[in-house]
Amino acid sequence: MIVIIRRFFQRNINNIIDSIPSTRRRTRLQTTAYLLGARKELPEVTGEEVNRIRAVQLCYLSEAQASYTEERPEQPQAFEKVEFRIPLNTMDKDKSTTYVDNFYAESDHPLDILDSTRAAMNLSKKYEHLGWRLSTARCMDPPHRLLTSQDIASAFKAVRAEQVSGRKKKKVVIEIVNTMSVPKGKQIKSQAGIVSDPSLLYVKELENVKRRLCCAEHQLGGSENTFCWVDVSQPDAPHYPICTQDLQEWAKHLYDTRDPDSTCATLPNTSYFDDIRKTRQARTASPLQCIPTELISPIIHNHVHLSSAIDNTWASNDAHSVQQLESQGPMAAPQPLKRTFALYMESDEESDDEEPPKDIDDVITTIHSRYPAMDFPRYGDMLKERSILYLPTAAHFGSRFYVEKVGMSEGAVVTFHTRVCEAHMKEERARARRKAKGKQKARADDTDKENIQALE
Repeated sequence: MIVIIRRFFQRNINNIIDSIPSTRRRTRLQTTAYLLGARKELPEVTGEEVNRIRAVQLCYLSEAQASYTEERPEQPQAFEKVEFRIPLNTMDKDKSTTYVDNFYAESDHPLDILDSTRAAMNLSKKYEHLGWRLSTARCMDPPHRLLTSQDIASAFKAVRAEQVSGRKKKKVVIEIVNTMSVPKGKQIKSQAGIVSDPSLLYVKELENVKRRLCCAEHQLGGSENTFCWVDVSQPDAPHYPICTQDLQEWAKHLYDTRDPDSTCATLPNTSYFDDIRKTRQARTASPLQCIPTELISPIIHNHVHLSSAIDNTWASNDAHSVQQLESQGPMAAPQPLKRTFALYMESDEESDDEEPPKDIDDVITTIHSRYPAMDFPRYGDMLKERSILYLPTAAHFGSRFYVEKVGMSEGAVVTFHTRVCEAHMKEERARARRKAKGKQKARADDTDKENIQALE
């Protein structure tokens, strides 16, 4: 029933509208009826009205384009490409990570940039663990997220700002980061002869170099870590200090030249050792001559003031004796002393003021606080079993002793022996400075006393 009434109503409306003689009015009523749902057919439009509508549309379109151009002027940077550095093989633990450079512009579609980046990295389109950072950022700075179109826009914006941040425009690269990359496996493959640490290739050569260049003249406390190269071509045969890096470079040269048993009499003919020939200075004196290893007895100043004794003797003599002395001439009479003299004697009384040597437990605690991962306290009992209870004793033994007798690993013994020798040398220097300072203070006090007594 409702449908019949609606159809009747629509038919009457259409008849009423169609009976209107004015075309414009009839068109408006048809449009209104269509919008209200009372008419199914679109309003009748003539060719003239179509042209009028198109003219109005073009007018509105031109105004919209003009306003858009005023709000957003043309940006040539949108067409300038930016370098993206993309890592490869981030999900393959057996392959090393390499990089490829792709160039994109802001005018490129952001989703296309994301898809091509994932494709280059051999990742799925749904992978969500990508990030980006600028090439000028610090290594410890966390990467920014790279997941949406807004992230791409932020990356381009950061690049543009960084490029013009200085006086001159600089090159800035967007580095892509896989935040969930697979850790790489160990590079040591014994089957293929690949070794991760190059120094393991020339262990034999390194031992030979250490044995040849170990200098007994400049050793401190029996240390094996003092090495010198003696230039026998010069008359005085000077000793040139050799550090750990020098030893490794020398051993590497012997490995490359297939000469593991070289006598090491001459420096290798390489650019590295050419610089040593030009810049390295010979040792001036043995460390044992610079730093005393035995306690030196301090000097005690015992003053004997003779002026008062002579005055008393002079006053007790009688007048006759005085006249006899005066008759012999002015040089015969004793003159009163205008200054005093000091007799210097050596004594060991001040040796009791020296500080006791550092306990081995304190030494281990100090080293362990700096290198906790090496767990040096576990060697404490082994050291005490061999009566290594103080720092000077620990510094006396070399690296080989701690490896063979104490059971330290190669890495631990290098750290332990280096720190022990440094601490021992530091204590010896401090002891020498205290002695020198005590001597200067004693001499200064005696000089002041002499001046005061001379004035009296």
